[in-house]
Amino acid sequence: MTMSLFEKRWCDALFNALMPTTPAMPGIATLTLDKFWSDFEKSAPPLLKFGLRFAIWYLTLRPILSFRFHRPFPLLQPSAQEIFLTKVNDSHFYFKRQLITTLKAVACMAYFDDPKIRQMVE
Repeated sequence: MTMSLFEKRWCDALFNALMPTTPAMPGIATLTLDKFWSDFEKSAPPLLKFGLRFAIWYLTLRPILSFRFHRPFPLLQPSAQEIFLTKVNDSHFYFKRQLITTLKAVACMAYFDDPKIRQMVE
């Protein structure tokens, strides 16, 4: 099942929060991920695709139910995004921590799929 455009936008917001631009390296927002998504949808195992999609939906919509945030993840300020992701990552529920881990793993695959990034780290 192919991710929709809005799911990719939500995923971009999550990826950008996890891998922002730093003085040492460009952030994932500076990359074009079209090739990665095409390859991912062709070759990723179904369970990984499902897990990523679930993580995107959960992490995007969960802040709406929070007493602190009250809006979807992409509409939060960067500092609030960081607080939210840290809170989820520090949860005592393995399930929530695993959503962040899944997102980080796929973000790293996307980031290091880019030839410019691979060249920078060699």
